[in-house]
Amino acid sequence: MVGCGVLSFVFVIFVPVLTSGCTDTEYYNYYDELAQSICTAASGRPAFVFALRRDCSGIAPTCHNICLSARADMRAVVSSGSTAECFDAVNIAKNRPSLLPNPTSHQPDAGRVGLVTYRYHQGGCTWTPNHCGPNYCCCRLR
Repeated sequence: MVGCGVLSFVFVIFVPVLTSGCTDTEYYNYYDELAQSICTAASGRPAFVFALRRDCSGIAPTCHNICLSARADMRAVVSSGSTAECFDAVNIAKNRPSLLPNPTSHQPDAGRVGLVTYRYHQGGCTWTPNHCGPNYCCCRLR
């Protein structure tokens, strides 16, 4: 893939890597996919799972309220389910260093700290409004 300084490395799938030179609207946002993966793995029961962003730099409602408010939108995506609920929340630390790609068995940057996340579990659903904490809400629709 070319343009905007994004490179793709082939290892079963294409893995875009963010490099400098991209504008805010042109970069690949892996945070959403990471949050979706964490929420799906933590769901614990059959349900449609959604990782919804929570803006904790301004007016931030609780994840409980975010999940309830998004019920109709989530239902429109899957055409199923009637109960929306928050079951977990995570904070994915941003501005962490990117590790070198590892398409071979060699592990460059082995032992170097890259991404970091914090899981709040059920307590994150009622995290104090307007206080930074979880930046993703794990919602499920059943």
